[in-house]
Amino acid sequence: MQKLPRVFKLKNNLKVIIYPSKELITASILALIKTGTDYETKKLNGISHFVEHLFFRGTKKFPSSNDLGLELDKIGASYNAFTSYEYTGYYIKTLPEYFEGAVYLMSDILCNPLFPDEEIEKERNVILEEINFHIDTPTSYIFDEVLKITFGDQPAGWSILGTAKNLQSIKKDTILKYFKKHYTVNNTYLILVGNFNQNKILKTTEKLFEKYSKEKPPSKFLFNENKIPKVKGKIYTKKDLKQAHLLILFKTKGLKYLKDRRFVLGVLTSLLGYGLSSRIFRILREELGITYYIKVDTDLYTDRGYFFIQTGCNLEKIESTIKRILEELKKIQKEKLSGEEIKKSKAILKNSLLSTAESSLNLAYFYGIDYLLFNKFFHPYEYIKKIKVVNEENIKQELKNLITYENLRFGVLVPDEYKKINFNKIFKTLYN
Repeated sequence: MQKLPRVFKLKNNLKVIIYPSKELITASILALIKTGTDYETKKLNGISHFVEHLFFRGTKKFPSSNDLGLELDKIGASYNAFTSYEYTGYYIKTLPEYFEGAVYLMSDILCNPLFPDEEIEKERNVILEEINFHIDTPTSYIFDEVLKITFGDQPAGWSILGTAKNLQSIKKDTILKYFKKHYTVNNTYLILVGNFNQNKILKTTEKLFEKYSKEKPPSKFLFNENKIPKVKGKIYTKKDLKQAHLLILFKTKGLKYLKDRRFVLGVLTSLLGYGLSSRIFRILREELGITYYIKVDTDLYTDRGYFFIQTGCNLEKIESTIKRILEELKKIQKEKLSGEEIKKSKAILKNSLLSTAESSLNLAYFYGIDYLLFNKFFHPYEYIKKIKVVNEENIKQELKNLITYENLRFGVLVPDEYKKINFNKIFKTLYN
């Protein structure tokens, strides 16, 4: 079995996860910071994403986005950033010969961001347009709205993008305070993966990050089950829609409660929605031919999670689409699952897991998130072992736990003239 990464603590206590491998063609540095929407107050919802947007916009050594972009291009790097509920990430991926340069640039981005006034205003406008895009895009809009009724008025139910009102009110001094409090040695993990000399790169990293902030970071806001609304679902309307958009969601526990059950949930999700032969794809596309897009997946965080089915269909067929999906979910709880179907669902998951080992950036993400969330590493083959032992009885039990009226939340987006349909009654009839 392939070796696992090693964790080193620099003199300033910054944790560095190292995975050198001569088998990898590229080398990547990924910085994961334990901050995101779960760490925000309501008035500052969206600030984590705002700050993330500003990090490639200039540093003390490269004061403009053009200057910094040129340096990144000189080493042929691919680079980006992302914000989640529980962490924010920044990565630079390049060839091994340029990797020290990548570490140098990452240190400058994290330790010396300028947050120039003109860039703050520019990115404020960019994110406002991103929010508008989400509102105007049915698939994004309905997802954000259903999360509100799934988790309520707390970070888990808020949008990562924040609100236009918040974004317009966030000033530079607030951004600087947020950066200083959250971007610290005790909140940051550097993950270095690729074809490089371990000792040499550690010495380089030690020197470059020696002045990184040592402030004590704030804790995340705890998820509160008591804030979950009682409403099951909502009808949302928009003019000029040519199709109905549907999101059916079932709440589940978070990773710290699910433990190995997450692998059962993974096989179940694969069985229902991964691949052309999956249950939901087969009935909606192949059997009924009533939809173009279908997404079936699971999102899991440490303290909560959900399984969802999202699709769009002909306006006249929205009721029959809902009924057919729910009937299939009830049917699968009663019938015997074939060994072939379970085997196929596992194969899709295993292929996805092992594909992570082919890329330095994917490996950095895989090991980095494991360590950030669980404070330990799992080899991809350990996950595969967990998947292999999942059986029909496990899947049936997970179905019983997951697919309940209590866990159900839904949203339907239709034109105004369709809002009188009693969707609540449709769901209730099929589940009670």
